[in-house]
Amino acid sequence: MLQTDTFVIDPVQTPGLVHVANLTQESARTTEELLKENNEKYHIFFTVEDHMGVFLHNHIAHHDLTLWALGAKPEVLRSQHDRNARYMRDAMIVVEPLVQDLEDDVIFKKCLGKEEHFRNFERYFLNQITQKGYQAVLQRYLIGGGDIADDMLYRIYMGYVHGLIHICLALEFRQPLLLAEGLAQAAVHHDYWYTEYLSAAEVLAKEAKESPLPLATIVDMERQDPKISTASSLDYHTQTRKHSGRWAMDKEMARDGVLANAKDELVRLAARWRVDPDDIKSATAELINTAIYITAGAQRPPYQCTFDFFLLHCATASIGHVSFLKDESMTKEQKARLLEYSGRVFMMTYAGMGTPQLRLDYLCSHRSKLPNQGWAEVFERACLHEDDGHMAKMIRSTKIAQDISKPYDHLPEFRVKQDMFLTAGIAMIDSGSSQPMTWTKHRDFIRGAGFPGAWERFPKRDY
Repeated sequence: MLQTDTFVIDPVQTPGLVHVANLTQESARTTEELLKENNEKYHIFFTVEDHMGVFLHNHIAHHDLTLWALGAKPEVLRSQHDRNARYMRDAMIVVEPLVQDLEDDVIFKKCLGKEEHFRNFERYFLNQITQKGYQAVLQRYLIGGGDIADDMLYRIYMGYVHGLIHICLALEFRQPLLLAEGLAQAAVHHDYWYTEYLSAAEVLAKEAKESPLPLATIVDMERQDPKISTASSLDYHTQTRKHSGRWAMDKEMARDGVLANAKDELVRLAARWRVDPDDIKSATAELINTAIYITAGAQRPPYQCTFDFFLLHCATASIGHVSFLKDESMTKEQKARLLEYSGRVFMMTYAGMGTPQLRLDYLCSHRSKLPNQGWAEVFERACLHEDDGHMAKMIRSTKIAQDISKPYDHLPEFRVKQDMFLTAGIAMIDSGSSQPMTWTKHRDFIRGAGFPGAWERFPKRDY
């Protein structure tokens, strides 16, 4: 982690896990400016929960850093940033006395789950990182055990793993202010069904009544389970407001679908994803490979390859475990616990999408829209794609997955093989709409890939 209270981007010090070879100082300066602008001007959420039913997240920092690593030029960085800044909410105020009093665990707990305290938490965490080092902050407020750390650990998964993504990007790119943002974002979430699910799975896992299984095997078992596979519904993905027509989520697919209808069955399977602390290197690769398995494999013939918006968050969150793996301040037991939690949340997400059939064979039959596409060409196209960063993040995650999976390509639990990753990356960027994203309206992604009705608006293959 760099020693700074702002953002510092550099081709040598902060290139990211996967990056192009020709990172420039000009793009580094632009990325710094954009990250600083986003932090100072905009709130971490751009919707009002009472209106939309859920918080939708400010992804600008994710997009900025991903484009930086993929080699975007300064003008592209600025253009993509500005287009998404148009719908952001203004940053909230900082209450300095409250920032100081967050050191008191009683005050800290009172402020958890309350959006209005995001800025106060951010300032507090940055102060703590500056004074004590990020390692001590992670131990006290995330992975060290105890009431507050465990509470925060659940919260990084709330809001569809956005806190986890933010924190892991901070570790990858060595940015303390970004880490403070990510911890603060987690602190103000309150999706307590994650807590109930993860704690129940952990308790059952410790009993070890059933043998552990590879994560990909468990995912396949979800689809075969009659209760889990039917616990969700396309209705959760098609809710709108009566007057504005805006998308909303009053009923939530995990809370009201999966856990309401198949909690016991899912918890029983989730408890079988157990990570031996002595095997965290291979387990990290396995988690990431399986995240790509469910993200890239969720296809439905005869439709063109299309990717599920919620499942792709499993891919973009999974790669953060490489940063956890490399961090020497964390114990192997702490890293194993994080891997278990992530795998179990990915399982819940997969169930919420209707446990789509995973057709890697169909993915691999994709024909590229353009000739001579390698990773360099895919990265360049991803930089120019006009969305809020989900496409570029998914593609970069796929390349990271290829790299970390390579030593284990011979193992059956690594379902996505080396010769599949580039095809997946090409299919991803090929699936992108030529029409720019407007506000939150994605034209690229399906929601609920396991439901036949969700595919009806997408084109079919002509080959």
